[in-house]
Amino acid sequence: MAWPALKVQECLILNSFKKIIAEFQLCISFLSRLPFGKLEDPIPSISNACWAFPICGMIIGSITYLSFYLALYLEVSLLISAIIALLISILITGGMHEDGLADSSDGIFGGKNKKAKLSIMRDSNIGTYGTLSLIIIFSLRVFLLSEFDINFSSFLSFISIAAISRLGMLFILFYLPPVRKNGLGFDAKVSNSKSLIIGCLITLIILSLSNILGLYIIIFMTFTLLVVGYISWKNIGGQTGDICGASQQLTETVGWFVFIYLS
Repeated sequence: MAWPALKVQECLILNSFKKIIAEFQLCISFLSRLPFGKLEDPIPSISNACWAFPICGMIIGSITYLSFYLALYLEVSLLISAIIALLISILITGGMHEDGLADSSDGIFGGKNKKAKLSIMRDSNIGTYGTLSLIIIFSLRVFLLSEFDINFSSFLSFISIAAISRLGMLFILFYLPPVRKNGLGFDAKVSNSKSLIIGCLITLIILSLSNILGLYIIIFMTFTLLVVGYISWKNIGGQTGDICGASQQLTETVGWFVFIYLS
């Protein structure tokens, strides 16, 4: 009787491991273009898999930081190294967060009412507000990244900020209702609080590897997330995928600023 029971236990462990891998694959393919294997049925939901968002952020942040380090190691100038690293980051994510920032800026600042704002946000063309937001945020990120020291402590803080910014997207998806019945904001709606809590614990573990600056970083990033959420709620009554992308860009940039200013 012991042998069949052991086989059942092994099958349960194997199925749990496969489920974890599938959830991670879903998140990394959702947040990036990195090749992490093909998903097989049954495909998990974002709501159940969202615990992996901070880990994906850490991976994307690591590649960005190491690209910056490698460019500097090859004696590329500081600003050019920062630009190269950010371009690689954009290639990794497909520019989805930057696209969200541009669409959100166009819609929220360009539309006169909720319907007009949502219509503008869905338009594939970029407007004045979107263009300006990308120019401003990209320029700011270039200068902030160029201020990072190349050492292990900075690396840990950098990937912590990347993880927190992806976790922030989950809170947008959890607390704000989707304003459309289709699209990313609806399909990726987070309702599994257990998975969200696990994501928070993972982020705290990553953050604990950093120094005391982590406390200030998470406070200011949280405040920024609350501002983005409030603006989204007041203007369109909820969230969209574009709002999530905008929150990632803005919270991460604020995190960089706090780290540079206080370190």
